[in-house]
Amino acid sequence: MKIKTFRVGNFIIGRPKTVFLVAEIGINHNGKFNLCKKMILAAAKSGANAIKLQTIDPSESYLINTPSYKEFLNKNFNDEELYKLKEMTEKLGLVFFSTPGDFKSLDRLKQIGVKLIKISSGLSTNIPLIEQVSKFKIPMIISTGMAYENEIIESVKAAKKYSNKGLAILKCTSLYPAPDKTINLNSIPTLRNKLKIPIGYSDHTIDDLTICGAVSLGATIIEKHFTLDNKLTNADHKISMMPKDFLIMSKKIKRILDILGTKTIAPNLAEQKKRYKTHRYIVAKHSISKGKKILLKDIAFKRSLKKTQKIKPKNYKTIIGKVLKKKIKTDEILNKKLFY
Repeated sequence: MKIKTFRVGNFIIGRPKTVFLVAEIGINHNGKFNLCKKMILAAAKSGANAIKLQTIDPSESYLINTPSYKEFLNKNFNDEELYKLKEMTEKLGLVFFSTPGDFKSLDRLKQIGVKLIKISSGLSTNIPLIEQVSKFKIPMIISTGMAYENEIIESVKAAKKYSNKGLAILKCTSLYPAPDKTINLNSIPTLRNKLKIPIGYSDHTIDDLTICGAVSLGATIIEKHFTLDNKLTNADHKISMMPKDFLIMSKKIKRILDILGTKTIAPNLAEQKKRYKTHRYIVAKHSISKGKKILLKDIAFKRSLKKTQKIKPKNYKTIIGKVLKKKIKTDEILNKKLFY
């Protein structure tokens, strides 16, 4: 099955045996520019391929009496600060992108030249916003927490309405933290088979176990919340990963990709070199005189370290009843040249 990959910066998203690892800073910077810079630098050192923020004007996104309005109040950067953060991130070799919570914020991100847009789970049914991103003709990633299958299909259709620059879907559970039984990682291959686009995983658990599972099931994007101190009480700090653990996770992901290997069923090169040392071959069970016919009771199957011509156990019938040209000793390796 061919998956439609796409390029963002130096990364090809959806390519087999690769994972686009996103450090989701969100609003964990608490609106502090210098803190955000420190977080970006720490994420770069911790194995991240991309930095993601949340760019949301609360007056455009939430009613004033909602908890989200208070949560996002005074957490935005101005255009100059956003551009500087983007520039810093790209100089580090990472992709900078963000989740716009509204049309106004989307326009701001377009103005600073982001190369990728993320649609959050809460916005995945906002078809007009998704279609507007599609008009910008830049790649898009859509999270699918709380979404039914038909809603995911609708959002994918909207994302493709004006552009085919690249689209990926993230499996997500919108609980903070998300209990194990709510994760449903098995939907990752289901989504990939149905949509034929890159499928990733946005994690809201407290460790990296589900991330390892997601990669094993074919997730080619991993998004994990990132913080410098997960003891802080506001924003998403409690479900966020600190630099040391993020680095450990990034190394685990690379190891899993190596472990997964290919779909080919065959011994690898290292195994091929030791086959002759470990497999069993036919040897004389005891001393046998010249001119004698070989019977089943005369042979044994033993391991030999010698690189000589040998007969595999499955071919034992090819020598049964054959006459020996010379006397052979106990445990002597048998080959077809010993027989008439």
